[in-house]
Amino acid sequence: MVVDTTETANHRVIAEVDWDSAFTTVHDDAIYMVESQQYHVDKLDLERKTAYVHRVEVGYYTDAMTYTNVRVIDSFDSKRFHQVIVEHGEVQVVRKVVGFKKIRFYTSENLGYGDVSLPEKDMHTTSYWLTIPKDLLATLPYNQAEIIDGLSGLAYSLHHLAAMRLMSDLHDLDRAIGDKSGEWFVKKGKEPRAITNYDAAGENSRIDAFDPTIFLFDAYPGGIGFSALLYEQHLDLLNGVGQLLRSCPCSYGCPSCVGPTLDVGPTAKEVALSILGQMGN
Repeated sequence: MVVDTTETANHRVIAEVDWDSAFTTVHDDAIYMVESQQYHVDKLDLERKTAYVHRVEVGYYTDAMTYTNVRVIDSFDSKRFHQVIVEHGEVQVVRKVVGFKKIRFYTSENLGYGDVSLPEKDMHTTSYWLTIPKDLLATLPYNQAEIIDGLSGLAYSLHHLAAMRLMSDLHDLDRAIGDKSGEWFVKKGKEPRAITNYDAAGENSRIDAFDPTIFLFDAYPGGIGFSALLYEQHLDLLNGVGQLLRSCPCSYGCPSCVGPTLDVGPTAKEVALSILGQMGN
């Protein structure tokens, strides 16, 4: 429940949010919108399953920052194309909201960041993934950050094209970049691109120590059958991504191809095309 506490003598329920969405939409200090009215979230009480808000008038909205870490549990099938290993199977997905951005209306200017302290959410589902050997990426004339940008742009394109091919909602699928063992993953935070080691010490790890993997997974516990279909359509999907990137008239990337440059970096489109070339597409 979302409870409006603006009038202290008359608290009222103004909306209901599903459990998963609550972590990204009504976390502490979020700006929540109901019928064009803005509300500031004062407290998200997970035990009572209630978010307490009050009316405000501000010139920005908030966008939650999350990390998604995927670990392969079981591979159902595997094939290889141009050194790239393509698989589908069962995975464990761990998500955590770690902060939020304040984005100005109309200009999309970033006005700052805030921290969020919420528990992780764990889900078992099915996924399609492709693993690109680090030796193949090492032949490209880009540094580590640029390679991550290219992988992020490639994952964005795969995600959007896959949803269109499946005639599904974009939110029925989700994506992540990391290592099949779950030891590292790409996280977006105050620094747009970061490599995080997923261990108790929290020490940084290097991407060149692992073979990067792009995951497209069903966004529902247990999966809903998309991953097997994507596995079967792998070549058509990659060819479609290559055609999309080459035909898009933008110079550095846009929401129609590899994603906004503020999210994936100014070299994402160029690097994504180079990675596709190394993969034979």
